[in-house]
Amino acid sequence: MPPRLPKRPLAMKLWLAQRFGLGPAAQPEAAGASGHARTTGKPMSIESLEHMVRTRLRMFLRHTWLVTILGTVVIGGAVWAVFYSMTAPTAMRIAAGPIGSADAKLVQVMAQLFAADRDKVRLALVATAGPQESRQAIVAGAADLAILPSTIGNSLDWPVVAIVRQNVMALIVPAAATPAPVANTGKEAAAPEKKEQSAPEKKEKSGKHGKAAKGAAAKAAKSAKQNKNAKVAKGEDADAADDSAGKAADGDAGKTDNANDSSKLAKVAQLVGHRIGIVTGNAATRDLLNLVLNHYGVAPDKVQVSLIDPENLAEAVKTNQVDAIFVAGSVTGKAIAGAVAAASQNGNAPSFIPVDHADGIAKRNPAFDSVDIDAGTFGGNPPAPDDSLKSLSFPEYLVARKSLGPEPIATLSRLIYTSRLALAAELPGEIKVEAPATDKDASALVHPGTLLYLNDDQKSFFDKYGDAIFYGLLIFPIFGSAIAGAAGYFRSNGRTRRLRLLQRLLDLVRKTHAAPTLEALSQMQIEVDHLVVAIIHQTEHEEYDEAVQTSFALALDQVRFAIASRRAILLGDGRESKVGTEAEAA
Repeated sequence: MPPRLPKRPLAMKLWLAQRFGLGPAAQPEAAGASGHARTTGKPMSIESLEHMVRTRLRMFLRHTWLVTILGTVVIGGAVWAVFYSMTAPTAMRIAAGPIGSADAKLVQVMAQLFAADRDKVRLALVATAGPQESRQAIVAGAADLAILPSTIGNSLDWPVVAIVRQNVMALIVPAAATPAPVANTGKEAAAPEKKEQSAPEKKEKSGKHGKAAKGAAAKAAKSAKQNKNAKVAKGEDADAADDSAGKAADGDAGKTDNANDSSKLAKVAQLVGHRIGIVTGNAATRDLLNLVLNHYGVAPDKVQVSLIDPENLAEAVKTNQVDAIFVAGSVTGKAIAGAVAAASQNGNAPSFIPVDHADGIAKRNPAFDSVDIDAGTFGGNPPAPDDSLKSLSFPEYLVARKSLGPEPIATLSRLIYTSRLALAAELPGEIKVEAPATDKDASALVHPGTLLYLNDDQKSFFDKYGDAIFYGLLIFPIFGSAIAGAAGYFRSNGRTRRLRLLQRLLDLVRKTHAAPTLEALSQMQIEVDHLVVAIIHQTEHEEYDEAVQTSFALALDQVRFAIASRRAILLGDGRESKVGTEAEAA
């Protein structure tokens, strides 16, 4: 029965000993005082590590089915990862403010509306204190997009995605309060006197006829006196009306004079020395007011400017704290409508100061445009304005960072423009989404992604990646064939090594039968030992089956039998000494 090969743990120990120089190749260098031999271990080098990795790889690639399945899983995972990255939700941060404004509400409405869309665009509001802070947020990278008016510095340099609305300016002059009725001293004095005269007159008529003349004379005198008093009272009323129209019954001359002056404001140039209240929470700013005032030659320091909260505007008008109100926003929005309602008093609509030089201002500043506001556009009761009003308008833009790619912006543009009716319904009067001009000489720069949508150049998923998928399907079998070929190569390479080991054993059998001396047999025995180590090493890596192990066992037994037989022959017939003598003579 042929001897069995060593068990795997022993083979592994032999392999490790050979790897780290602890096997037969490491001879004892010296013996210490205790007589124990010490061996010097050889540290693992880069070459040995590479050899180990290469061996492990070869062993792995010999399992063809395992390599094929694992390769398929890896390639499929890579394809899925690429597909997921391409179709993952696109998160965008939009800066808008202040909280509660129409811009901030628009972002919140869009975030809710687009959340359920299959394109998976996710929007998040970056709340700011106003347009200036929104601009700083997009510059600092804290936001990807921002809602900015065209009047903000450098806003026209940002690529525009959409026009959210058109803002208009309004200079409102509050309506004068209706004065309390003034007492007419002439009439009121005449009535009692006349009443008092009626009784004596009747008595005199019923008396003697001689008294009639005396009564008539007295009546004539009293009537003349009454007419004189009435004329004096009428003159005093006329003088009071000329001095201060709309004087209150309490005689507060200062307030009445201011109210009278405010009612006469009809031009921007007349605002010198007056009080202007800027309504907060809308597009109106001190810079916009100064731009208009400077154009008409009104120095900003010649007017008194104050900021008024919309909730306090009606009280400020009622207490005569402002002579004019400056507000800007959507022409049908709440900002202007609320200011008009607050400026109306006792059923009287306010008046408006037109910006009659709007065309000239627009030519000097590309951020503005002139607009004619139709009568009754601002609403109210009675509707305001009562006639066509000329003013300035400027757009409110949704702008994006230049570093944003065209594909996500094209998707966002499509969602915004296809949902503009829904957005307008959610924010009535505040939002009217429009597309910017796409001409090359347009005043605003349009984002390339928005151009893709507006020009109908946006591609679907298969339009964009169809060619890549097609060529990938063509290349994938090539990779599969390459993997299978590599596995087959390493597998055949292992078979070749097994055949080589068997061939070397068979060659040793033939050499053993022709060995001339015992020294030659000893060298062959050493070579056989080395082959045994190599066979064990390869067995650990390739996991030979029972048939292969049996072949190696038979070959080794045959070599050992040949060596033993040849040694017996050389020792038995004395041929070794004869051969040795002949060798020495030679």
